[in-house]
Amino acid sequence: MPKSRAEKFRAAVAKRGRKTLRYLKKQPPRKLALMAVGIPLAVVLVLFVFLYFGVVGGAYGHMPSREELSQVENDNASSIFTDDGALLGKYYAINRLSVPAEKISPYVTKALIATEDARFFEHQGIDVKALFRVAYRSILMGDRSGGGGSTISQQLAKQLYPRQSYGSLGMVKVKLREMVIASRLEDVFSKQDLLNLYLNTVPFGEDAYGIEVAANRFFDKPAADLNLQEAAVLVGLLKANTTYSPRAHPDRSLGRRNVVLALMAQNGSITPTVKDSVQELPLELHYSRDNERVGSAAHFRQRLRAEVDRALADLQHPDGRPYDVDRDGLSIHVSLDSRMQRMAEEAVREQLPRIQQNLAEDWKSSKSAPWEPAFLATVKKSARYRSLAAEGLSEGDILERMRQPRAMTVYDWRTGGPVDTTMRPIDSLRHYFTLLNAGLLATEPATGVVRAWVGGVDYQAVQYDHVVSRRQVGSTIKPVVYATALQSGVLPCEYTPAEQVVYADYNNYSPGNPGGHYEGAYSMRGGLSKSVNTVAVNLAVRSGLPTLARQINAMGVGKQVQAIPSIALGTVEANLEEMNTVYSTFANGGRRPAGIHFLDRIEDEHGRVLVEFDRPAGGERVMDEQTAKIATYLMAGVVNSGTGARLRSTYGIQGALAGKTGTTQDQSDGWFLGFTPKLVVGTWVGAEYPAVHFRTLSRGSATATALPIWGTFMRKVQDGRGLDAYRGGGFGGMDQMTLDQLDCPDFLEELPIYYEYEGDEYAVDRDITRRLREFDREEIVDMVKRKGRRPNETAREYAARVAKELERAEGKDERREERKQSWIKRLFGGKKDKD
Repeated sequence: MPKSRAEKFRAAVAKRGRKTLRYLKKQPPRKLALMAVGIPLAVVLVLFVFLYFGVVGGAYGHMPSREELSQVENDNASSIFTDDGALLGKYYAINRLSVPAEKISPYVTKALIATEDARFFEHQGIDVKALFRVAYRSILMGDRSGGGGSTISQQLAKQLYPRQSYGSLGMVKVKLREMVIASRLEDVFSKQDLLNLYLNTVPFGEDAYGIEVAANRFFDKPAADLNLQEAAVLVGLLKANTTYSPRAHPDRSLGRRNVVLALMAQNGSITPTVKDSVQELPLELHYSRDNERVGSAAHFRQRLRAEVDRALADLQHPDGRPYDVDRDGLSIHVSLDSRMQRMAEEAVREQLPRIQQNLAEDWKSSKSAPWEPAFLATVKKSARYRSLAAEGLSEGDILERMRQPRAMTVYDWRTGGPVDTTMRPIDSLRHYFTLLNAGLLATEPATGVVRAWVGGVDYQAVQYDHVVSRRQVGSTIKPVVYATALQSGVLPCEYTPAEQVVYADYNNYSPGNPGGHYEGAYSMRGGLSKSVNTVAVNLAVRSGLPTLARQINAMGVGKQVQAIPSIALGTVEANLEEMNTVYSTFANGGRRPAGIHFLDRIEDEHGRVLVEFDRPAGGERVMDEQTAKIATYLMAGVVNSGTGARLRSTYGIQGALAGKTGTTQDQSDGWFLGFTPKLVVGTWVGAEYPAVHFRTLSRGSATATALPIWGTFMRKVQDGRGLDAYRGGGFGGMDQMTLDQLDCPDFLEELPIYYEYEGDEYAVDRDITRRLREFDREEIVDMVKRKGRRPNETAREYAARVAKELERAEGKDERREERKQSWIKRLFGGKKDKD
C-alpha cells in the first residue's frame, strides 16, 4: 500500500535526525560544547542586529535624532496668580511645572540615584548588569512584571517617548528602543541636566507631574525646601504612585520611605546614624489640591482662558509657533483676591442648601409642580432621549426605559459634592432641572476691577457661568428709575400715590403691588425702600420711558432696552457683569467704569512680560453727580429700613451701605445688588430654567435667597484679616439744601402734595411744598392722622388744608405761650423786682 505524503515527510525527518545524531556522536566533546554555546549566541546576535536596525529605523516607534532630543522641553502647566500672590489654579494638558536644578533640594537627587540608579555616574545610559538581570527575568523566566534595572536615562526615555505594544518579543523591542534613546540622551545632555529633566518629567501620582508640583501637592512647599524625609517619601512614590501614596496609604508610604533612606545609607549619601534617626520620624503631610483643574474660581478660569487666548493671538513663541496656554508654562496674573474668592465660595456653599430646601418645602404639599410641562420638553431634548429615539423607540417606550433605575453619580446639594447612587435617568434629569444655582461678583466701583467671581456652586455639576447668564433683573433696576426721575426734575420729597393705575397708552398695562396694598403715598426714599411697584412705574412714565431706557443702557446694560412701562419693574434682561457696572455708576458718583477688569498681565516661563493691561481709571460720566448721591441716599434707606434691612439686623453689616433687592415674576430669580464705598457686590439665585420657581414670597423673595448670600459674604469681608482696604469710608456728602430736600416722611396715609390741572397730571405746588417743609415730619404725620381727607376733596385742597391746620396749630401754640408769659409777668413780675 503506497505511503501518504505526510508519512513520507515524517520518514525523511526521522532519517535526517538519525544522520545528525550519528554525526554529533562522532564529534569531540570540546567541539560540541562550542556548538552548544555558539549557535544560540549566533541566533541571539542575528536577532539583536535585526531588532536593532528595526528600532533605529523606527519600526517599533518613533526614534528621535540627537538634534530632536537636544530640543526636548517639557510641557509645563500655566499658572494663575491672584492679586495677593496666591495660586488660583492651572491650565494644562499635563500638570507639570519645571524648575531649574538649583531649585530642587539636593536630598531629592541623592535619594533618586540611591534608589533608581546607583551607578548613574558610571555608565552612558545602559547598565550592563541591569541589562542581564532584565534579560534573565523577562526572557528566560518570562516575568514581564519583574522589569527593573532601567537606568535613569532609560526611564526618562520611557517618559518622553511612551511605550507601545509590539507583539512577540515586545518587551525586548521596547527595552532596546529605550536603550538607544537613553544612549543618545547621554550624548546630548550632561548628567546633571539629565537628572533635572527626569525630575521635572516623571509622574508622582494624582495627576502631579514633576518634583515641584509633587512637593506643593504633598508638603505645600517648593521642591527647593524639601527636607531629607520628605525627599525620601516622594522618591519612594516613583516605584508605584498609587501603592505608596502618602495620602491614601500612609503606612505603606512610611515603609517605602525607610527603604529609600536605607539605600541612601548603603551608597554613602547619608550616614547610618542619620538614617536611623530619620526613620524614627512620623510621616507628616501638608496636603493641598489647590492646583486642580476644578477648584477655586473654576467658572472664572474658563472665562479667563478665552481672554488669555485673545491676548496671545497675535504673539509667537520663540520657536515660531503660537503660544499654547496648556503647555508653555505661562504665569497669568489676575485681579482676584484669593481671600475674598474663598469667602465668596463659602457664602454660596453655606446658604444655597438652605435655599434649595426651602424650594422643596414650598412645593411639598402640591401634587405636581407647575414646571412639569417645561421639564418634559427638556427631557425630549436630552442626549439619552434622542439616542433612544434614533433607535426607533416610541415616546412611551423611551420614557419607560428612562424609568429603569441604574447606578450613577449625581451632585448632592446637601453635601455640596458628587455622590454615587442608584437612580432612574428621568429622576436624574429632574434633579438637575430643579437644582438652584447662584452667581456672585465683587468689583471695585471706580475701576470695575474684579475681586471675587463665583459662577456656580459646583463646576463639575453645572459648567454654565451664572455671572454672565442673562436673566430679568427685577426691582434691582428701580434705582435707575428713581435716578432718571430725579434728573427729569422730580423732587425727592414729592409724594407719589401707591394707587393702581391703568396706562391706556400701553395696552392698558396696570401693574400691581405684592399683597394688593395701594393705600397712601410715598416719598422717593419710601417708595424705593419698600419697593412699591406702582410708584416705580408712575415715576418711569412721568420721566419718559425712552429716557429711562437710554439711561439703563448708558449705565452698563448692553442689550437695547425696550421703552415700555414694565422695564421699571425689571423685565430688563442683564447679567451680573452689567448690573455691577450699573451700581458702580451710583457708587462712583455718576461715572460708569469701562466694564469689568480681571486680566492684569501674562508672563512667559522665564518671567518676561508678554502682554500687560492697565487697570481702568476715571470712567465715563453718564449721570449727574448730585443725582448719583441722592440715589445712593435712597438706596441706603433700603438697607436701613426697607427690604434689605436684614443686612443690618441679621448679618451685622456696619458702615456706609446701599443696595436693592430684586425678585422677578413668580419668584424665579432673586437678586441683590449692593455697595459700600470700596466694593460693589452682586448676587443672583435661581434655577437654570425660569419655569422652576418658588410658590411663596416668604421663601422665594430676594430677601430670602440672594440677600443671605450677599450678607454672608460681606460679613466675612468685614471680619476677615488683611482686608482693611475694603472696609470703612463713606459716601460723598451733600450740601444742606439737598439734605433739606430729602427731609420728609417715607410714607403718608393721605398726603400727596400735588395738584391736578389739565396738561400736567402731576405738577408740583411749590407753595404747599414750601409751607409743609416748615414742620417736622412727625408733626405732618400726626396731623394727617387727625385730619383725614374729606369726600370729593382734591389732593391740592387736602394738602393746603393740612398746611393751614399745621400753621394754625403753631399760631395757637405761639399765642398760648405769649399769654403764659404775660400772666407770669403780671403775677410774679413785681415780686421778682422786689427780690
